Amino acid sequence: MASGEFSPELCEQLFAIPKTVASRINWKTDSYGIVKFQAQVLTVDRKGLDLVGYWYRKAGIAKWGFHLSYNGCCVRSYDMSRRHKNPGIKGRIKGPHKHKFMSSKIDRFAYKPDPPISEDDPNQSLMDFLEEANIALPTNYQHFMFP
Repeated sequence: MASGEFSPELCEQLFAIPKTVASRINWKTDSYGIVKFQAQVLTVDRKGLDLVGYWYRKAGIAKWGFHLSYNGCCVRSYDMSRRHKNPGIKGRIKGPHKHKFMSSKIDRFAYKPDPPISEDDPNQSLMDFLEEANIALPTNYQHFMFP
């Protein structure tokens, strides 16, 4: 796999290669009531990525998202924002969407995943995110991990 400065090409390589969750996903509530987790993800050639998730309820509506990064740069993220404007492109992405290519030098690009990620169940949403990102869970992993 290529190494060096973060680029859209490196982002796509990191996204496509097989990866495994290498640490436990433990959800913890912060002082604002946001439930979060952090986990380590490893590629087959042992490159480390960070996986972060969050869940919160605002005005009675639950929202959540996930973020996979490499050296602080976004490989993929999913959020339930209402809309996103891609740089240099007319129109907006409406509803929950994913992002790729984000560093201090590369604009983030939003898109609707196909197949879609669950918008009704945070557990299924995480499983969908991991599947699309080619991230395997350990064989003894408990699939219901959301608080």
